[in-house]
Amino acid sequence: MQVQKNIAKIREAKGVKQSAVASFLGYSSQKYHRIEKINKTISTDDLNNIALFLGVDINVFFDDKLTDSVIKNVGKEKQPS
Repeated sequence: MQVQKNIAKIREAKGVKQSAVASFLGYSSQKYHRIEKINKTISTDDLNNIALFLGVDINVFFDDKLTDSVIKNVGKEKQPS
């Protein structure tokens, strides 16, 4: 499963920096980087909070065939303030 890759793709499509997500989660930039790039597992709480911050349904992270068109549509969704 490509959960971490999907998180990164969606975050990038929305133009959000890792540091912004890290700040929202209360983590250092380095810790968030490890979540997205190194860790093999992500806690349910982190997944829920990342989805909330990015303004997406958590299930999109589990889409094994996350296409460019889906990413573009996700990128157009409004991020919560």
